[in-house]
Amino acid sequence: WAPDDHLLRADLHRQVFMNLVQGYLLLLGGDAKTPDLTPIYNNHLLLQPNPDDTYVRTPIDEKGVYRLSGERGTVHLVTASLGNASPGTSETWGKNAADYDLDKEIAFNADGTFECIFSAERPRGYTGNWLPIPESSTGFLIRRRSYDWVNERDPRIALERLDVSPVRDRPTREEIESKLTALAEYAERHTRQWLRYQDKLNDIVNRIELYGFDDLGGMALQQYWWGKFQFGPDEALIVETEIPGTIGYWNIQLNDQIWNALEYTWRQSSLNGHQARVDSDGRFRAVISVQDPGVPNWLDTVGRFEGSIVGRWYGASSRPVPTIKKVKLSEVRDHIPTDTPQVDKDARNETLRARGRAVQMRIKW
Repeated sequence: WAPDDHLLRADLHRQVFMNLVQGYLLLLGGDAKTPDLTPIYNNHLLLQPNPDDTYVRTPIDEKGVYRLSGERGTVHLVTASLGNASPGTSETWGKNAADYDLDKEIAFNADGTFECIFSAERPRGYTGNWLPIPESSTGFLIRRRSYDWVNERDPRIALERLDVSPVRDRPTREEIESKLTALAEYAERHTRQWLRYQDKLNDIVNRIELYGFDDLGGMALQQYWWGKFQFGPDEALIVETEIPGTIGYWNIQLNDQIWNALEYTWRQSSLNGHQARVDSDGRFRAVISVQDPGVPNWLDTVGRFEGSIVGRWYGASSRPVPTIKKVKLSEVRDHIPTDTPQVDKDARNETLRARGRAVQMRIKW
């Protein structure tokens, strides 16, 4: 889109090397016999992670018997997604075959500990927590979603296979060489696949559309919405939406031009239903701009005038489509409620310090 933008090109080079890290963890980490929940998509391994989520994944065998166990913690949501063809591993992406909200699907002990068996069929005589592995599933992904980043406590979770020996064999030379070759292909392919999704936004400028993300492993339990932001140096965008009457979770985030989530540890480039201020009329309004407009719901573009917007409604009674209005930066307060608080530099810095501490304290590796 911008062949003369040398900084954007550098961002792209960074993304390819970032994918080498992601691919190494995926391809040379756990395997279907001896799983290991390795990280993907966080504040260092970007490519549009939800800033509220930390993700871990491992290969599995659809015919295997697995036990997920650990402690629930106090994060807002813990889900397990099973599917095939993880992004970047093949030219055609697979889909999630099952999304399990663990709070809805299994029983936890009084102290928050749990065990759950995953297999194609319930083991004979077993009466505890059990969830099916759908046919053709080759991957297992856990999302740990936090609303209150500062105070919620992460879960401690492990996955093990029960129907084979737990001993991990030394890989053969052929296995290592094959995976290293696949790693190089993964790094390039993963970047290219996500760029195709940025291409889809070229006709959705400064407006929002609902989108399922079904073709790239989006959660079936969640409605996504997306668009492209674009404005000038003396302009800002105001995003406005009603909030569903019943809602389990919602958020909004900004990405760059190549689908990486913008810096969200030390910048307020995302907000969720716990962090955001809802106005006195029950509506959510946020200001997207380069300069701080002094409002609670500022979405910082980290110096960019172009990128993408992604939001989520989870467990919602309705699916409103947010609107976007372009205004002069100097006239922002003419377009928002008069009782919107003024956020000064000291207050903003304190918010960012708390945000930075919270992201570092969350489990992501």
